[in-house]
Amino acid sequence: MPAKKRSRRTRLIVITVVLLLVAGVGGGTFWTVSTVRASFPQTTGSQQIKGLSGTVNVKRDGNGIPQIYAGTAEDLFLAQGYVHAQDRFWEMDVRRHMTAGRLSEMFGDKQVETDAFLRTLGWRRVAQEEYDKKLSASTKKYLDAYATGVNAYLKERSGSGLSVEYAALGLVNADYKPEPWTPVDSVAWLKAMAWDLRGNLRDEIDRALMAGRLSVRQIEELYPGYPFDRNEPIVDGAGDGNTGSGDGGGDTGNVGGVGAPDQGTPDPGTTAPGAAGPGTSDPATPD
Repeated sequence: MPAKKRSRRTRLIVITVVLLLVAGVGGGTFWTVSTVRASFPQTTGSQQIKGLSGTVNVKRDGNGIPQIYAGTAEDLFLAQGYVHAQDRFWEMDVRRHMTAGRLSEMFGDKQVETDAFLRTLGWRRVAQEEYDKKLSASTKKYLDAYATGVNAYLKERSGSGLSVEYAALGLVNADYKPEPWTPVDSVAWLKAMAWDLRGNLRDEIDRALMAGRLSVRQIEELYPGYPFDRNEPIVDGAGDGNTGSGDGGGDTGNVGGVGAPDQGTPDPGTTAPGAAGPGTSDPATPD
């Protein structure tokens, strides 16, 4: 083959390889970006949610913290469940599997021993008993409303549309699908939070054992209190904390409602300013 033809063929091969690499990188980048963004919540406009009795406003302050305004407590908790699911359903799903000792259902056999330990603690069992026998009717109503809000969001999305982590989980557990949220899921996590508060358990035991041999002053020298005079709280207690005034200074989105088309803007007095989750809303148009 003449040198000129070989040179032309080589250039053609190089150009083809470069184009394929560019296409591959571009396609991979597009897939990655689209997968990550698939679970981003709606933060503007309106959204209709079955179960709301009236309009609910969800506004985001300058720090991105959503504030929920509703006319009734039930609507408030329903919207909060929806907003929480928008922002952090993967975390919620993992944590409810943890409280129930069911992590192996998501992550495989290596979690069986962890599940056995968690089931021994019995968080889910105690939560179920409390829900069935101890909680008041009004508390159950609010927990039910919250679960309704979470499940309203789950009906809209699946897989990576819920959270990018589900795309990664699908590589090792392709058959996994999140179950609907239940009121007991919420109660069970309160048990896990109570367990987390045991962080100073060993110190408390040591202090109790020392009480019979040392004076209070000696024990305080060994276990000094937190130096509030040196490390003052950074949050000013004035106003409503770091959530802003609720005037909608940030971006706004919409959690919609059903029924009561003439209710107008809800009473701002019913609000959950610290509701975590990026789903935010302007006034919804009830069905």
